[in-house]
Amino acid sequence: MVLAASAGHVFAAPSAQVLDAVKKPQSVDPDWRARLCALLPQPCDPHALGLYRLRGAAANSFAVLSAEPLAMARIRRDKDAKTWQLERLHDFSAYVAGMKKDAAAGMSDTRLSLAPALYPLAEGQWAMAVLQTVSEMYSGGGASFSKADFVPLDDTRAVHEGIPFSCSKMIRACFSEKEYKSSKHCHDESNGSLRIAYEEPGKPGGPYSWQYTWLQSEWPANTPASGTTTTRLHFTAKTTERVSFCGGPQ
Repeated sequence: MVLAASAGHVFAAPSAQVLDAVKKPQSVDPDWRARLCALLPQPCDPHALGLYRLRGAAANSFAVLSAEPLAMARIRRDKDAKTWQLERLHDFSAYVAGMKKDAAAGMSDTRLSLAPALYPLAEGQWAMAVLQTVSEMYSGGGASFSKADFVPLDDTRAVHEGIPFSCSKMIRACFSEKEYKSSKHCHDESNGSLRIAYEEPGKPGGPYSWQYTWLQSEWPANTPASGTTTTRLHFTAKTTERVSFCGGPQ
């Protein structure tokens, strides 16, 4: 949290609330996938679930993220009865339906998911990042590019759309056994990620101002790890084209 002094008062800048993945969910409940799917909108793919904890929450409080259907639910584990109870459901299916209708066939190669975090919109208001990820496979490498639409928990309209969120790219640069033995690094690698800072609203109770920063590292082929360079770029929702995005689609 960052404190900023303005007009005679101190603004306590909020931060995103991170959801931490439960490392061994089967130790909590061996049948957690099937049981949690039963609490979500149907049809539900049990293999598209992730079990998380919100930092600072009670020991029996969890969150489940689902890719099919696209949803986040807050749940509670009753240890005595060994059952799960649904406390709050945030269903993004309607938003997904609108996305697919607008994009038509353009969504065919895009994977949708939810980033495991809650992003502050205003006092007491939160959004989740609906990620649209496109992956590419190369001989000896590959790439992944994710953009985010930030959608309020209880709405079907995004407040920020098409924001570069993360990327990674690896292109093979060695093609012989000799090169693999002699090269200090056999790939060209790029990795990028988004950072968001939240500034004081223009009026009490209004939305926070979001400031975007893009961090990207480049590790060229045939160089040691010490040759990695990192760039930092500030951008806005109207200047996303400035983001290099690992050389991916904009």
